[in-house]
Amino acid sequence: MADNSTSPSSYEPASGFWSDGTWKALKSEDAPVKPFKLDGVDRDGANYNLAIGEEVYVSSLGSGKTVQKLSEGEAFSIAPGQFAFILTEEEVALPFDKIGFISIRASTKFLGLVNISGFHVDPGYKGKLIFAVYNAGPTIIHLRRGDRIFPLWITNLDKKMQRTAWKVGHDKIPASMITAISGEFTTAYQLAEKLKVAQEDIVQLKSFKVYLTAILAVLFILITPFLKDAASNVVNTFWPSIKCAIVNCVATAPPAPAPAPPPANP
Repeated sequence: MADNSTSPSSYEPASGFWSDGTWKALKSEDAPVKPFKLDGVDRDGANYNLAIGEEVYVSSLGSGKTVQKLSEGEAFSIAPGQFAFILTEEEVALPFDKIGFISIRASTKFLGLVNISGFHVDPGYKGKLIFAVYNAGPTIIHLRRGDRIFPLWITNLDKKMQRTAWKVGHDKIPASMITAISGEFTTAYQLAEKLKVAQEDIVQLKSFKVYLTAILAVLFILITPFLKDAASNVVNTFWPSIKCAIVNCVATAPPAPAPAPPPANP
């Protein structure tokens, strides 16, 4: 990606945003995206859809701070509340008299994936693009390498930039980018779900308390006759001793025999 003081001049479409016809008329060697494939030109729009490339980083607890290398067609997922960096398959090289605008396809946006990185490509930029995205939706978003989910629009400037040095971009995801987003994040949706679970636990705990009270009451009713009989037996057995102790009872000795009468005088 050496500096270059001139921008490509072999293609000069009409002013304004490029149409699908302008994109389709490009030759591969003149296209501002490489590799350039006609199936990347949007059939319904005036843009080129960039594809997911060979590197991705998702801010899950299990990923740590490691960039995931994707083979051709390999899938990955972004859970609710997770950030991700996605490298594009194509390299973009914008002439100095043009500027690009980037986004995420509506079909993917509707799943909750939000672009939180830049929304334009500077004139004179050369390199792959890194999209920073965030899953703000309620479900896991599944993607794979080769999915064309990043539309690129190009329009002409009124005149060429005065800067002549190429702005060198990326060819991989740098480690410095992923340090700040490693870990797991919580969305408002997840907080609501956790609160819902906590409320359900409280309801279950209250129900258990009611059931436990009812069970104890039934058990008490059932065992009351046995408790009454047991209490009666205990009272009958120990009550004499207890009563004696209470009234300070002392066992009475038998009366002493009467003294013998004195002998009669002769």
